[in-house]
Amino acid sequence: MSEENSEIEQNAQNTKDVLTAQSTQDLGIGQLDGQPAQKTGSVSVPGDQNEQSFKETGQDNMDSEESLNTPRTFGKLVTIATVVALLIICVVVYYPEYHIENVQSALREHNLELAKKHVDKLQAFPFTNKAEVHFLTARLERRRGDYDQMNTFLEKAQVEGYDQIMIQRERILAAAQAANLEMAQPKLPELLNDPRGDEREICEAYIIGYLQFQQHDAALQLADAWQNDFPEDARPHFLEGVIQKSLFNHKQAEEAYRKALEIDPEYYQAALDIADVLLTLKDTERAIEYLKMAENHPEFRVDSYTAQAHCLRMLGRDEQAEAILRIVTKEYPDHLSAALELGRILVETNRPQKGIDILEPIIERDPRNTDARHMLAMGLRSLGELNEAQEHFDYVEEVKENLADANQIAQRISSGKGSIDERLVIADKFWTYGSEQEAMIWMRSAYQLDPLHLPTLEFMKRYYEVKVKDDPNLQQQLERFKNEVEKVKARQSEQGSAKPTNPSNESAKTISDEAAS
Repeated sequence: MSEENSEIEQNAQNTKDVLTAQSTQDLGIGQLDGQPAQKTGSVSVPGDQNEQSFKETGQDNMDSEESLNTPRTFGKLVTIATVVALLIICVVVYYPEYHIENVQSALREHNLELAKKHVDKLQAFPFTNKAEVHFLTARLERRRGDYDQMNTFLEKAQVEGYDQIMIQRERILAAAQAANLEMAQPKLPELLNDPRGDEREICEAYIIGYLQFQQHDAALQLADAWQNDFPEDARPHFLEGVIQKSLFNHKQAEEAYRKALEIDPEYYQAALDIADVLLTLKDTERAIEYLKMAENHPEFRVDSYTAQAHCLRMLGRDEQAEAILRIVTKEYPDHLSAALELGRILVETNRPQKGIDILEPIIERDPRNTDARHMLAMGLRSLGELNEAQEHFDYVEEVKENLADANQIAQRISSGKGSIDERLVIADKFWTYGSEQEAMIWMRSAYQLDPLHLPTLEFMKRYYEVKVKDDPNLQQQLERFKNEVEKVKARQSEQGSAKPTNPSNESAKTISDEAAS
């Protein structure tokens, strides 16, 4: 073998020995049970020592690299696992917190649609405080005026162990908001003095209730207190505008709405409302200026454009108004106000049949829409359909008369307690001719006065028999009032057949037993 080959072989052997020793040391297997570690490898073949040394050296290098890379790979895996775990923790902890804060913020800003989006996210997320989510959902439903759903979620929150005092507080606010002031009024000082309570939320619930009960002075007093305590809050000024508008104090309403806009230039609902006041004052051009403030906001865009079209029609600019409404009704075919305004323009510009084609679907969807019925009657009369037109005119007058009666009774009740029967009359008139929400408010008011009053229970049963067709979730409420009607009827039948020595005491005992149950 040449000296060159001998030198190469020697270098290879030395490299092999070093790497083998290092590998053995790294792996901690220098000795096993006191015995020298046995070197394994290919059997030497005479005459092929260089090749064999090279193979052994290469294999040992690979073994050494694997042994050196193993801790590095493990470290990387640990790092990745740690990052993933931290991300999971962040999602579990901060995702619900993020949406909870946004729900609370949206409710304070009275952005109920945004609050609903965040609540839906919370309801769908598996790792949440269910009690808190149910309570927030109940609060949202209360703000939306859906008291049945509110009670459903409050019951769920109670089952999950939510604070009973906060649940009861929410029920009181619901009573106030629903104008059940007999229950809510005595609780107002207690709520306002509770450090855990949100004064603004309390004031708003009671102001809404006072407005529905025609107690404008009390509503204004609360709005004023709210303004003094929270001077940077636009909401109480907006509500003052609503109160003044309901009193037909248009100048005061305009001033209050303008103050709300000064505090919050993005309070677009105030812009829409001040435009409505200006229209009443025949200041149509200025009304358009305020309406344009809201046209770029998605939530208010349709209402803004519809109101602008109305203003243009009032100014005799029918073509411009129609052009706007054509676009709006195409993009938002379910927006009844825009469709009504377009139908009105078509009827008033001697295109009655086209107007009728738009107005009739509105009435199919909303039979109690008196504005649509009136315009439909005008269109039918233009076409010579006098009998059909008169039917619609008669219905409009009937609705106006009954709602006027309901409001008159409501004003009388606002000055005193009022009877259960009067409240049922109002509920029935609103149910038949007006707002379902108003009907429910007065129906609940009657129920709160006397939960055993049979006509009220029957009214509640009829209400849910109709509503359950659209919302099967109300079946439980329907069954509840069916059972209560039957229980009261059975008790009255028993009382009729029995002859107690003291009827008044027996009656009192029955009511007491029912309340206890």
